Amino acid sequence: MQPNRSFAIWAATIALLCAVKAQIARADPASCIEKVSSYVAEVDQLLAKERNWITPFDDLNDRYFPFQGCDTDALLEVVWEARFRQSITYNPRAKEYLIQFSSNDVRVGFSYRALEKKSNRPFAVWVNK
Repeated sequence: MQPNRSFAIWAATIALLCAVKAQIARADPASCIEKVSSYVAEVDQLLAKERNWITPFDDLNDRYFPFQGCDTDALLEVVWEARFRQSITYNPRAKEYLIQFSSNDVRVGFSYRALEKKSNRPFAVWVNK
């Protein structure tokens, strides 16, 4: 075998192992719930104080999403405790939860697909503007 080809095979193997390890890390239920808990805490803080700008909510969503690999019941428990939780609705056909947080000014939310154990794109919109 040629030296360049051996290196290419070795590099491809290492890259594959790193990708698998990263996928496993992202799908870890405990780290996912930790991420959701941090997100919910920050959403509550922003909804308590922010009335003029939507950008901080968009930035928050960009930092935290997607959620992947969460135990659905644990995710719902964390969300249920949120001060600004507005609603949790369930679509049984899609096996999907729609989770919304709201103040008088801003509504923030996301959906979580229970079978895929993955969130969909979050949103942040004005309520009364």
